[in-house]
Amino acid sequence: MQALNKRPCPHCRSLETSRSHRHGGVERYLLGIIGILPYRCLDCDARFYVFSRFGAGTSVTDKAA
Repeated sequence: MQALNKRPCPHCRSLETSRSHRHGGVERYLLGIIGILPYRCLDCDARFYVFSRFGAGTSVTDKAA
């Protein structure tokens, strides 16, 4: 069973992920208001976003990372 705070990485499917710090005004304010949380994969170092209010399996990757 998957832990609630562990989101699978959309790049490598690893469960070794952790919450990432928010950077800049858009991530700090706008994404926080609409319920999007930044995560980072500890295996492949990819950064991605998870919609926290819309379900555990929904994520959007950060292509710039």
